[in-house]
Amino acid sequence: MAKPKYYTLRKRGSGWQANLSRRVTGSKRIQINRSTKAEAEAEAERRLQTLTAYGADFLNFKPEELRAFGEACRELTEKGFKPTTITDAVRYFTKHNDPKAQKRTVEEVLEEFLESKKNAGLADLSIRDYRQKLTRFSGKFGKRYMHSVTPFDMERWLDSIHATNTTRKDYRRHLSIFCGFAVKRKYTKENTAAAISKVKIKRTLPSVLTPQEVRSLLFAAKNYQLGAMLPYFAIGCFCGLRPWEIRRTSWSNVDLERKEIYVSPEACKTSQDRYVTIPDNLMAWLEKCTSGGTRKGLIHFSRKEFVAVRKKANVADKWESDIMRHSAASHLYAWTQNATLVTSQMGHSLGVFMKHYKRAVTKTDGELYFQVMPTDKETNTLNLRKASSL
Repeated sequence: MAKPKYYTLRKRGSGWQANLSRRVTGSKRIQINRSTKAEAEAEAERRLQTLTAYGADFLNFKPEELRAFGEACRELTEKGFKPTTITDAVRYFTKHNDPKAQKRTVEEVLEEFLESKKNAGLADLSIRDYRQKLTRFSGKFGKRYMHSVTPFDMERWLDSIHATNTTRKDYRRHLSIFCGFAVKRKYTKENTAAAISKVKIKRTLPSVLTPQEVRSLLFAAKNYQLGAMLPYFAIGCFCGLRPWEIRRTSWSNVDLERKEIYVSPEACKTSQDRYVTIPDNLMAWLEKCTSGGTRKGLIHFSRKEFVAVRKKANVADKWESDIMRHSAASHLYAWTQNATLVTSQMGHSLGVFMKHYKRAVTKTDGELYFQVMPTDKETNTLNLRKASSL
């Protein structure tokens, strides 16, 4: 039996033309022009085989389009994406791109994000933290559309900044909140930061200063640059205020008569104001500090002097973030055995204190810590520099 023909051949000028009808293709008619009859017939047979194997839609692709598909698949393979097919690529694209979504660059979304946090009443310190971390991220991807940034992009960027596991975890949390905001605004379809691999952090005991080290630190501050940094270190070590809380506290909020410091919502990390009791030994240190007979402005801080004092006290090597706060909390608890008092002073929950701030300290060291006093020989009052504004 003769093989059925699904196309027609005819002479067309100096060449030959093969025609596949709509009945065969299921869509539009396909015309194939070649120089010879054999070439036209061979191409028609190839098209029919393709039609049988892949369906009518495949016949509509031009050779250059097929080559582009092949190159795209190879690129996916080279970048480690498996399985690598055009279908996978299309599915990924449609998953992460919503034709109805508004297109915004990372820079634009970041500006909206920070503005929304400000309008929501988030503390200035928290907004500053978001701005610092996310601006660094925007520096890399700022011009790209938000929906085009992938988890792989974010993970490679985190690798490039060579952060510690703790810092990496912090960045991941900020990115996740940022991407969640973009999802709510319909700038992207999913929270891509949530797909970033999590890191495990081995919990270590918080570092604390011993009574002897605190004494060295305060006398180093007292004897450096007319004692300008003494209030900063003394309040940090004995009241446990956060570094930024001290720097944002005005002398008008330090009441030596009532023996308390008022931490305003603007100064506090959580925007929850509180009163902190001034222990007797801190009173003795603060009474050594005057500024022309009065105390005015913000409590003085200088980064250069901060570094110099720690170095002179030989505590720079063990210094960690919030070490003064950790020291105050741990020694106060050892001395009083009153967790409620400690959490009230520190301005956080009992759970946070037990997990991050409590360090095993003996009761004796707790008592000695709050007995660190200026020596009787040091009778002259110290001149405070005019506090610098933030």
